[in-house]
Amino acid sequence: MVTVLYLNLLQVPSGHMTFLQSQVAGGGLENRGFFPYEQGITFVPTLFVPYRWRKYQLEIQSKVQEIKIKLPLRYSAYLRLNDLFYVQMKLKIEGEIPATEAFAALKALQLKPVERDKFIEDQLQFLAAEYFIDINSDEKNLEKVKTQLTGFFNNNNLAELQKRLDAQLRAPWFKLKSIELRDLYVPDSQIYAAQTKNLDQVAAADRRALLVQIEKEADLALERKRNHEDLAKAERMGALVAENPDILEYYKIEKIAPRAGNVILDAAGGQKRNLTIQSDKKPARGRDGKGENSDGGEIGRAE
Repeated sequence: MVTVLYLNLLQVPSGHMTFLQSQVAGGGLENRGFFPYEQGITFVPTLFVPYRWRKYQLEIQSKVQEIKIKLPLRYSAYLRLNDLFYVQMKLKIEGEIPATEAFAALKALQLKPVERDKFIEDQLQFLAAEYFIDINSDEKNLEKVKTQLTGFFNNNNLAELQKRLDAQLRAPWFKLKSIELRDLYVPDSQIYAAQTKNLDQVAAADRRALLVQIEKEADLALERKRNHEDLAKAERMGALVAENPDILEYYKIEKIAPRAGNVILDAAGGQKRNLTIQSDKKPARGRDGKGENSDGGEIGRAE
């Protein structure tokens, strides 16, 4: 009895929130069977029942993360000189998940609370890439890009960053408390221009080759799909014949019957075309001695 009572105790550590999802009934949040529990010890009468609940424990407390971000320039991939021609940043952020938005966060994480840190890192990477595309219109002046990135990822711009992040997350479930640009590297404009002077034609040729490759892969994918459909059809037919062997004979008759009918009709049509009717009856003659259809008059009649 003591063991059963002990197994019914749910302990949620500080700075976390736990969700129990019922596997046998609905109700709870959004009528999906989710029941939230904040930090502390809670008595759940059926917690000891095997497979009755699924448990999700999400860290919601304020947490500091260091995030490395690498952004490519137009020709970064062509310049195989390590990371010298990539824009690189290191951010230190602090953020938390409000308790009221914990369930929205759990859904955004696709019920994988352990993915919180990686998910936030990916979102900051997307946010930086989107802003970088907006400001990187002229790669001949990369010093200007450096200045704009420094001003954007700054605590004074926290409200704008939060606004962009909320739009990206589609819900305000992660709150930035502080952000610090720890390191920023931008390639030298003159060196980059010299290295990329003759790469326009190479890039254009690569784009054309990529389009051709995409078209070929699309055709191959369509052919594979058709082959899979034919194979599945053959497998179903084989299973059907194995269960009903007599159906094969009916199938043969069904396929042969139209051809046999056409052969018979063709043969009959050929005989009719070659058929001639012989008759011993002589054609009748007219009164003038000519044929029956002659226009001549009778003999001896006056004109």
